[in-house]
Amino acid sequence: MPDFIKRFLSFDQLIATTLIKILYWIGLIGIAAGVLFSMIGGMVAMTQDFAAGFAAFVGAPIVGVIGLLFWRFVMEVYIVIFSIHDRLGEIRDKIGS
Repeated sequence: MPDFIKRFLSFDQLIATTLIKILYWIGLIGIAAGVLFSMIGGMVAMTQDFAAGFAAFVGAPIVGVIGLLFWRFVMEVYIVIFSIHDRLGEIRDKIGS
């Protein structure tokens, strides 16, 4: 039986950190797609109003970097929260057993 299935059925180890990493990559792809579409929208908007379109074109990567940093921070907080469970289990095993 594969290790991932054993972890899923046993509840001895949490799989949340693995799922959080997958969710991080999905969010990263979403942020990149949002930046790309915003930049394309900015180029299209430049035909109507150059200043507004240029602002959207230049602002999209800046907002994307800020969003990426925030997304990474949130995912790290979730990983820390779930790793606390593992550390408390290690402490329990050293003290109580």
